[in-house]
Amino acid sequence: MKPNITRDLLYSVARHSNWREGSMEAKLRSTNIYASTRDWASFVRLLLLGTGAGFVVAGIVFFFAYNWADMHKFVKLGLLEVLILLLACAILFSKLSTGIKNMLLTGSALLVGVLFAVFGQIYQTGANAYDFFMGWTACIALWVVVSRFPPLWLIFLALANTTLMLYAQQVAVHWPFAVLLDLLFIVNASAVVVWEALTLKGKISALSRWFPRVVCLAAVTAITISMIANIFDSFQQDWGLCFLLVVAGYTAGMWHGRRTHDLFYLSVIPFSGIVVAASFIARLVEFAPELMVLLACLFVIGSTTLLVRHIIHTNHKWHGQ
Repeated sequence: MKPNITRDLLYSVARHSNWREGSMEAKLRSTNIYASTRDWASFVRLLLLGTGAGFVVAGIVFFFAYNWADMHKFVKLGLLEVLILLLACAILFSKLSTGIKNMLLTGSALLVGVLFAVFGQIYQTGANAYDFFMGWTACIALWVVVSRFPPLWLIFLALANTTLMLYAQQVAVHWPFAVLLDLLFIVNASAVVVWEALTLKGKISALSRWFPRVVCLAAVTAITISMIANIFDSFQQDWGLCFLLVVAGYTAGMWHGRRTHDLFYLSVIPFSGIVVAASFIARLVEFAPELMVLLACLFVIGSTTLLVRHIIHTNHKWHGQ
């Protein structure tokens, strides 16, 4: 089996040998730990392409807004449908690189939302806002699954979260606030589990680590606020359901973090626990505001210090420093 050569491993070897700095730098570049000129050129190309695609979609939106009164309704719908078809043909039949095709697919997904917005404005369907986002989410779901492109997945999850929040505001008005947060946690945590499972199976590049971390932050934030709401409302928000979700979700996250040596999960999850514990302390001594602030501050300072020391120790242990 080929060893996993990391930056920390090379630094450790260099400290305990007579390896010269120039040779070490050459090794770091040859193992793709340092980005090469070609890597930077590829990054800049994709960045400019993504920025250009975003400006094009924004230009299309402003084009319809400015010329709305002078265009026939069939022209409005036809232009958008033709644009989506042209992008689909370019994705399917051209010999463009996978990165460019993914960018075009992301642009197509955004144009689907513009098409639905134009249709709703023309015919005044009277639908709720959640209907618009739900239809948009459903229509691009297949593209998202096929592409496995992190930015498109992020857009998809943003639409799904928006749909759920608008549904709670417009239809399920009887839902307690914590129940909505619990559902947001389930949606985002499920996405993280699926992405991590596909990554372990080698079906998704391990370089896309930013996506599960961003989504995990959204999930942890939602469930943390839910627990705090339950603490200050005597567990009447969702009758403690959030704590059951936390036991399952946080246990899985800590196990995965230790199994894959990922310090992100070992940092975010305990910090969420610190926030919840500080809220519980504040709830217990809310009758004495000065004492509440003192105890909560001391607890946060002490627990955060211990957490940071543990993370540093774990990092040294894993990387042999």
